[in-house]
Amino acid sequence: MVGALKPFAQLKVVELAGSIGGAYCAKLFADNGAQVVTVGESRLTRSQSAYLDQGKLKPSSSYSSVMDQADVIIQSDPRSSFREPLVRAGPKAIVVGISPYGSFGPYSTWQGTAATIYAHSGHTYLTGDPQREPLMGPSTHPLYASGLFAFVGAMAALFDRERNDQIHSVEVTHHEVLTALHQMSFVRYQLGKDILCRMGNRWTGHGQPNGMYRCADGWLALSAPTDLQLETLLAITGLSDLLDDPRIDSPADFQEFPELLDEHLAPWLSQRNAGEVSELFQAAQIPAAPANTILGLLNDSQLKYRDFWRKAGRWSVPGAPFRFSSTSGTPSALPDPESAGGPLSGIRVLDLSKVWAGPLAARILAELGAQVIQVEAPWGRGPREIPESLVVAQRFHPDNIQGPDQWNRNGHLIKYGLNKESVVLDLSRTEGLATFERLVPTADVLIENFSPRVMPQLGLDEHRLHSLNPDLIYMTMPGYGRSGPAENWVAYGTTIDSHAGLSQLVGYRDEHPWKCGVAWPDPIAGLHATAAILVALWDRQSKGGVTIEAAQFEATISVIGDVIVEAQMDGHEPSLMGNRDQDFIPQGVYPCEGVDQWIAISIVDELAWEVLCEIAELPTDWLGLTRSERLMLHDSIDAELASWTHNFDQIDLAAKLQEVGVAAAPVLNIPGVLGDVHLEARSAFGRVDQPQVGPLVLPRLPIHFSAASERPPMRPAALLGQNTEAILMDVAGLSRFELSELENLAIVATEPPI
Repeated sequence: MVGALKPFAQLKVVELAGSIGGAYCAKLFADNGAQVVTVGESRLTRSQSAYLDQGKLKPSSSYSSVMDQADVIIQSDPRSSFREPLVRAGPKAIVVGISPYGSFGPYSTWQGTAATIYAHSGHTYLTGDPQREPLMGPSTHPLYASGLFAFVGAMAALFDRERNDQIHSVEVTHHEVLTALHQMSFVRYQLGKDILCRMGNRWTGHGQPNGMYRCADGWLALSAPTDLQLETLLAITGLSDLLDDPRIDSPADFQEFPELLDEHLAPWLSQRNAGEVSELFQAAQIPAAPANTILGLLNDSQLKYRDFWRKAGRWSVPGAPFRFSSTSGTPSALPDPESAGGPLSGIRVLDLSKVWAGPLAARILAELGAQVIQVEAPWGRGPREIPESLVVAQRFHPDNIQGPDQWNRNGHLIKYGLNKESVVLDLSRTEGLATFERLVPTADVLIENFSPRVMPQLGLDEHRLHSLNPDLIYMTMPGYGRSGPAENWVAYGTTIDSHAGLSQLVGYRDEHPWKCGVAWPDPIAGLHATAAILVALWDRQSKGGVTIEAAQFEATISVIGDVIVEAQMDGHEPSLMGNRDQDFIPQGVYPCEGVDQWIAISIVDELAWEVLCEIAELPTDWLGLTRSERLMLHDSIDAELASWTHNFDQIDLAAKLQEVGVAAAPVLNIPGVLGDVHLEARSAFGRVDQPQVGPLVLPRLPIHFSAASERPPMRPAALLGQNTEAILMDVAGLSRFELSELENLAIVATEPPI
């Protein structure tokens, strides 16, 4: 076993005052007990500091002493990359750098803001009205997400330092982080020949309904992507006769004719209150939730019941994004690392999770070197055949043809199965459950994101799991938590986002709240779950096994904590800003040469404004305008800029503006992102040759470790049950006879049941 690790509470972390990303990375250390010292003059606003600086200290000794003693040093910049490497760090310090574009690559000198990073990474292209300019997402999400990945990278580097004697610096960029946090954009383009584009006030993907609807008292987030959910919804609303329309062969066909459903569903919803409709639909297992305002979150009944809020002076701030409980009290060391593995080599993970958040957490652990065993039901990848209408709607299969063994050709399952192994077990049957229980003692981590009822119904609650393996780190990821009035609500990221207030931060200035094209709660929850697991692994030698609860709803709110504080300080809800920002005036998304081609431009200071005035030949009397004067003239400035930008190619213009110090980036679609020269230079994508599919190019883990000579190769996703025999015999210790019995009972399989 590996030697003793110092307790997490003894880790010394230095945060060099910088961006929200660096501050959130440091906050995750501080909130979990590490000693965090912040050095330098804060660059955060008052509301950001009130949320992000809790639990941090100012140095009591000299700068050099603090740096020499640090285990981790975090440096970050919200707009620029670092020109010089950090000096005066101790010989064993893990130095973490967070910036827009990083220290190398063609764009390493470029400036970046939320608007330009959303644009450059392909996210802006997915959000908004297809007849208008596309929209950026919540302005601080690129920074918070980068801070989360930086924490994961810092923890991985600490493990590698202690287990493999490798000393890393770690680099994370906003650009690569957002590129990595697409859900299905890259898969749909490469397999289904589909370039995802904004689809209106809804999540950009398959399923209808899957968006925002106006109710009598506010807005409702509604998602019913499965046939059963949609058929139930139609029955409840009295609209079942829509299934008789000649254009509709199956419920999936509403994806191709969304107006057919919306023109009847919207009036029905407009006459009812969002809360009442949510309760009605949830009782029928249809994901739905009222859209919260930012200040409305403070009175949300679920959050109140779970005592989520904490006090920071006068202000209420989000509590922990994950909760540790039920420590088993049997401290144990980590297994020895494998000779050629990554930071988590030798760690074994059982992955029972589905969809995005849980599979993402497990995949990150796999990319860090853990052995991740995906435990699947025989029907876990769907039936043997699916309706052709669903194949077309999803666009997850090569050439939109399900083909033979379609369950192994689904791009969604492939993406989140990379680097994992597959074991098939029917846990609903006694023999399958008993076999799984033989795997549990061999694992270090178990991840699931079922509703709170599922594991206890299987007989696998935390007490049973820890009786089988007192050292186990058990991660459960319910949508709303394991208690409270929404405990049993069906939760998708596409409904939680609006319930958590995100839709109040996105939208055109002259309209209403808008839904992002990406379901942000999924990756945000997945990243928090990864962070929590790494903390628990580090502390296992002193605290033993533990249960961790990472509710998606609470994790999502954790990355808008500063916005919640600011709303309390201002005494009113934040206004919809479109693509504008109160700190960067002007800022916007402007048309370029060609169809649906756009550029994002941000003016970060007075010099950039003067340069833009000159290069765009804006009226000469605008040159000396102050920020407040520019704000008053923003509409006129936007009109002048749009008249100028539409004459240029989006990529050429962005390069021209960046060359003279103006933050700008093209609003790329997915082919554009895949062809981006900076991402290529930084090896942001990896190629995998997937059996029964062919080559795929997908984003890598967006963390660079300096001690790694090259980025590790991606391993293809396992076919259904591909590793069942080897793992059940070599790991769980089954005999050949026992395995044959399971095969005869169809408890293990390599294809779905008929």
